[in-house]
Amino acid sequence: MRCTQPRRCILEALMKGPKTHAELLKATKLDRITVYRNLIALQKIGLVYRVYLPGHDPVYVLCEGEGAEHAHFFCCQCRKGICLPSGTVQIMEPWASHTQRVLLVGQCMDCR
Repeated sequence: MRCTQPRRCILEALMKGPKTHAELLKATKLDRITVYRNLIALQKIGLVYRVYLPGHDPVYVLCEGEGAEHAHFFCCQCRKGICLPSGTVQIMEPWASHTQRVLLVGQCMDCR
């Protein structure tokens, strides 16, 4: 994947913390379609993941972990995204072979 200016802008904004699509529009000054298309591309290669919270807009988080075999934790209070070390969460068969992504949502240790 090419490292274009819009992708760099989006990644730089997400390095400062998770953001909604609207927050990315403000932070990057890009148009909504450019942000949307680049978020999809960045999600496909695993650099960004999307968190759905009931009653809220989806939040986009930068994935800082290595490899596809790790889970994510998202704090719904402070909005911190954490890549968990590989093997932290184990999925048993028959679900393991069909699981694409694991996301845990709750409160981090700092917010408890």
